[in-house]
Amino acid sequence: MSGALVIGLMVLLIAALGLVMADLHRRARRTLVVTVPGGLRFESQRLTVQVQRKQQELRVTCRQGVLTPAPGGATEQGVPAGPVAHTFAAVGIAVTVRNGLQPEEGATDAGRAGPFDIVFRGADGTELRMARVNAPVAASFKLFYLQVRHWIDKLEQRLERERIERLRADEEATQARQHAELMARLMGEQPADATRTAAVCEALAAAQIASWRQAAGFLGQHSTHQTDASGQVLWFVDLAMDGRITLYANQRSIHSTLHGATVEAKGGGLELAVRDAHWSEDNAELSRFLVLKGCSAEERRAWKERLEILCRSLAH
Repeated sequence: MSGALVIGLMVLLIAALGLVMADLHRRARRTLVVTVPGGLRFESQRLTVQVQRKQQELRVTCRQGVLTPAPGGATEQGVPAGPVAHTFAAVGIAVTVRNGLQPEEGATDAGRAGPFDIVFRGADGTELRMARVNAPVAASFKLFYLQVRHWIDKLEQRLERERIERLRADEEATQARQHAELMARLMGEQPADATRTAAVCEALAAAQIASWRQAAGFLGQHSTHQTDASGQVLWFVDLAMDGRITLYANQRSIHSTLHGATVEAKGGGLELAVRDAHWSEDNAELSRFLVLKGCSAEERRAWKERLEILCRSLAH
């Protein structure tokens, strides 16, 4: 075989190896995001993440990763690095994409081009770590996760609202039961043939109001209420001049403040909306109570002005 032919074959071999290496390099950097039934999937050579919306899960598969089980689980030691497939609950998951290189002292941009670590941490503490992910794949995955994070945030907010609604419903049911028990006891203390005079009704109302004040831990300087013919309190307002307030209406009671409260004339009375124990910036729904229904227009106006003045003073 002539030397020229050998050289030619070597050149062809080197070129072929170069093409293979270039293709492998492209494959290592290539990513794809596809819509799948019920979710979305991120695909790369080393990492696949599928969002399963109905199940509210993220299925993560990687060629090389370290899975550390949740603390206190059946197995607390991390699985050695290798292929991993794990399903995380979407609610409570935290995902970080961070530079896997430790910058030298004084450096500000060391390792900016990678490699990167991708870390999945579930709400139960289970952690999956992928190391040395190249920069293009890490950047593409980060954009994909930003989309997914938007869905997770909405999901978590909805579930939190539902949880708070259940807590409020349970608390209202407990309040209604406790008030019914109080009324049954108060009625049982009355003679069987007792006439429900105005004085008897007011005595029954006073006992109900005393129970709310005891629970609130304060006595308002301004107070008013209305009872029905049996002495059952229909609504009650107890206002302290520092803004604390107790409200009762429709078998619901609350001990709160006028900080962040609203006052509106409505339905022949005043609707007070105040913060309850579950209020937060993320769950800013107010608890609404319709009171002063049946009072004169002058009395409602005086109460509205008093409440609005206190609301403004607490806003500063």
